[in-house]
Amino acid sequence: MAEMKHRFSTGKFTIKREDIEGLCTYPEDTNPVVKEFLDSRGDSSKSISISPRLKGKRELEVLIHESLHAEYPSIPKGTEEEWVDEAANNISRLLWRLGWRKNQSSD
Repeated sequence: MAEMKHRFSTGKFTIKREDIEGLCTYPEDTNPVVKEFLDSRGDSSKSISISPRLKGKRELEVLIHESLHAEYPSIPKGTEEEWVDEAANNISRLLWRLGWRKNQSSD
């Protein structure tokens, strides 16, 4: 997947493949892990990073997970990961059961 842009209700995000399983970043985030990642790459733009090693259902789940973070950044800290994990898992399982598969020629 080449780098691309996608507009969520919270703004335009760059979607890219990087050596991290999954991460949603936005400049206003106060999470120290996100801040360290942004500082290490010298980029504070809104983005979703997905590992190029992810495949199949796991890739779908991580993309949904990070998209939920992009769409709902105002979920109270502390409850956010649990809610996002559960929602991403449920949505990805449903889509997988319905036959969703990535079209490899669309990369």
